[in-house]
Amino acid sequence: MKICLVLGITSTAIFNVSCEKPDATLPPAESAEGKVERENKEVKLKELTEKNKKEKVKLAKMRKNMHNLNDYTKEGLENDTNLDPEIRMALLQAKEQQEDSAQKRKNLMKREAEAKKILAEQDRVKAKFASDEAELLRELPEQNAREEKERAEMNAKAPIGMVWIPGGKYIRGNAENDPEMYAKFVEEYPAHVVEVDGFHIDATEVTNREFAAFVEATGFKTHAEVGLKQEDFPLANPKDLQGGANVFKKVEGEINPWEASPLRWWSFTPGATWRTPEGPDSSILDRMDHPVSCVNYHDAQAYAKWAGKRLPTEAEWERAARAGKHKLLYSWGNEMQPSGEGKWLANVYQGQFPTSHEAEDGFLLTAPVKSYPANAWGVYDMAGNVWEICNDYYHPGCYHEFVKNPVKNPQGPMTGISDIERTQYDHLNGTCPTPKEGMNAMMMLRVSKGGSFLCSSQYCLRFRPAARHIHEILTPSQHTGFRCIKKVK
Repeated sequence: MKICLVLGITSTAIFNVSCEKPDATLPPAESAEGKVERENKEVKLKELTEKNKKEKVKLAKMRKNMHNLNDYTKEGLENDTNLDPEIRMALLQAKEQQEDSAQKRKNLMKREAEAKKILAEQDRVKAKFASDEAELLRELPEQNAREEKERAEMNAKAPIGMVWIPGGKYIRGNAENDPEMYAKFVEEYPAHVVEVDGFHIDATEVTNREFAAFVEATGFKTHAEVGLKQEDFPLANPKDLQGGANVFKKVEGEINPWEASPLRWWSFTPGATWRTPEGPDSSILDRMDHPVSCVNYHDAQAYAKWAGKRLPTEAEWERAARAGKHKLLYSWGNEMQPSGEGKWLANVYQGQFPTSHEAEDGFLLTAPVKSYPANAWGVYDMAGNVWEICNDYYHPGCYHEFVKNPVKNPQGPMTGISDIERTQYDHLNGTCPTPKEGMNAMMMLRVSKGGSFLCSSQYCLRFRPAARHIHEILTPSQHTGFRCIKKVK
């Protein structure tokens, strides 16, 4: 142990201090491997430091150039040979990102403006409907009294087989505030108030017996019987021009109809006509009082002209279906089967569509007209049995256009679209693409209303007055017929 002597001299005393100090331990000598490793690390550190210095210099140069990036164009940068190649490339990339960001901002602003416009229009339509509905409710007592008196007078002198539909206002379309229903049946929106003049309407759908009388008197041949002309469709395979109609076919297995193609349960059947609605081996001899089917728009028009009548507009048809009732889901009320009755009020599909049909109502296919109760104004089968062809062209967004320019006795769109354009419908703007030039008129869709024996509550649910569907003139169907109206001169 060592003694450490410290002399501290102050103005008053001398201190003698001793301390202990432990023995010092020297670090181990550096090994050859450790020396190499250390030197390598030092070299790498030096290289990294130099690289960082160069990057900082380059970044400084880039910053010096980029603060004027808005003064450059892509073309100018590409042709500037004075710039360092790497700096020019970085500036070009920055310029592209700048332009891309600017375009994205522009697109976003455009979409925001469009969204604001759409929302503003929706608010306007809702406000207009609320105002019109309130006015209608104020007028209803007087209108109902007039309708009852008018029906009594006009039905007393109605043509045989027809009933009077009084003129007046009603709420057309779907007024249900249900997002799921809107998603499935967007073409029924927005609801709005419509006014039509009075008219007579066939109490029932045109029957096989009535259509047979027309054919016997005129020798008329339906579209399903004669098919298409090669001159109208010069590029078509002759086999595809033959007559026939779409017929519902049995389907096996589990099928989600919302996801599957309707081609799974429809089959174009040569030889299916109004006389043989399920194909060549079928017959209507025991179904003369059932509605005629497998007819198209032109067949229905020909019959109506012969009978001195015409096809109803969509607005007239829905007025007759609602029979003075407003905003009801079904023509008879808001329940598919009114509580306590437990019976079907329309010939529709019961079971798991399209694989099992339970026919709880007693009918697998069409039913004789008047098999179900008439509505409040004496009109039968305005729900189910067969779809009914109307005079209007079909457009899924036509209600959007109507609420912008409402008119009395609306006739529907002035021009038609094909199914190709219908599938591209923009439900936010209510628009479809314009059909291509030279498209055959027979490809233009017409409106059909009322649903059919194939409408299921699980899928179609279009046996409601508000429901709208397409009629394809080119392809008559087993579930489509019509009825007529007659105006008072």
